[in-house]
Amino acid sequence: MDPRREARLRAHLRLIDDDVAPVAAKYAAHMQCAPGCSDCCHQTFSVSALEGELLVAGLRAATTDVRDDIVTKARAWQPDARVPCPVLSDDGRCRLYEHRPRICRKYGIPLWHPDRPHEVRTCPKNFQDVHDIDSGLIVDPQAQWAADWIRLRAELDEPREVAPIATYLRAPES
Repeated sequence: MDPRREARLRAHLRLIDDDVAPVAAKYAAHMQCAPGCSDCCHQTFSVSALEGELLVAGLRAATTDVRDDIVTKARAWQPDARVPCPVLSDDGRCRLYEHRPRICRKYGIPLWHPDRPHEVRTCPKNFQDVHDIDSGLIVDPQAQWAADWIRLRAELDEPREVAPIATYLRAPES
């Protein structure tokens, strides 16, 4: 992966991670997320080519056994709403965690999307009976993520096309 592209993407991902952490800390009692909880990872996620490059870099760094298993699962993967991500281990843990895409870093907290500014969605296991969600902690940072993602794509001349995670992991280049 080109070092400049990776550095810019990693800066964007740090922005997300740094903003998710205080939400997870403040609402820890209302979040069921933990290692091995992978319910949200059983759906089709489409990610950018840049994120796909980062996943492939993580795949290359993995052990041969892990790499072979992920590629095998990616090749068998079908776009079904309840099929697990090929990166998941049998115990529901992400094997490319440090290389995971934007969407995977956001899950667990209430999600806001600029195309649907009137709604906030969350995992059905989280935020049950919470009526006092701090919108400044939730929505404002996510608006900044969206703006930074637009800047990143412009800076790197990144196309808007996306593909399922498995697509990038099926036949990675050596």
